Amino acid sequence: MEVAQSSYDPRAESTKCPPAADGMERFACPTPDRQGRYRCIDDHVLCDGFIDCPSGEDEDRQACMFYKTTKAHLDVLADALLRWARGR
Repeated sequence: MEVAQSSYDPRAESTKCPPAADGMERFACPTPDRQGRYRCIDDHVLCDGFIDCPSGEDEDRQACMFYKTTKAHLDVLADALLRWARGR
């Protein structure tokens, strides 16, 4: 599966990455690439075992441990909320 990546100029007025084609949020890597551009990555490539940011920040072990733990708890909460909403 190919991940769409884009770059943006940090000097531009907007410092946010444009949304992905599917409408999901995208994140800017904290360090620029060799051309000085900041790469935008899709949220599903965070902590996936593949380096997407120029300096590998998207695969930082400590950050990924926090991210995966938090995501797991939020997934459980979202599932419980959906079950509750369907039961009404």
